[in-house]
Amino acid sequence: MRWVCVVVVSLLLSAEPMTADQQRCRGSRLPPNVSARDDLAQVVSRIYDRSPTFRAQCARIAAAGNVRVTIQIDTAIPTRCRAFTIVSRRGYDIRAQVHLPPSSSLTELVAHEFEHVLEQIEGMNLRALTRKKDSGVREVEGGAFETDRAQAAGRVVAAEVSGRHYSPAAD
Repeated sequence: MRWVCVVVVSLLLSAEPMTADQQRCRGSRLPPNVSARDDLAQVVSRIYDRSPTFRAQCARIAAAGNVRVTIQIDTAIPTRCRAFTIVSRRGYDIRAQVHLPPSSSLTELVAHEFEHVLEQIEGMNLRALTRKKDSGVREVEGGAFETDRAQAAGRVVAAEVSGRHYSPAAD
């Protein structure tokens, strides 16, 4: 089974300015603290237009003034993951780098990874939660974590975008 996971890194990072290609596209409905290349920003904007759940995720990320999210296509994603997010902290600031595979089907993955960003905004200690029974959090491999919450968010948004009704009871 290939996982979609979040890796949390607590490091001091130097602030690197974004290149013009990484700036969010003009006219995008993405929050100002979320950036992606123009072509990917257009895909994510379409998800935003079609999913109330994804709009709510974006609103919560936008409200977090200490968070910057970059979304990128990564051709070197490890085979054990379908997508992943690297979260780093510098003092109060949180930076999240969402890595997605080159694919035409990104809806579930984007929403899933954004939910991992929200978990970090909320201060969830994923490592500690893996030790609690029925927490819905598990360590999948060497410091990478997976949550039932992120999996469900991805499925809900994918269903909304495709026009299907999602029922969590069907899981």
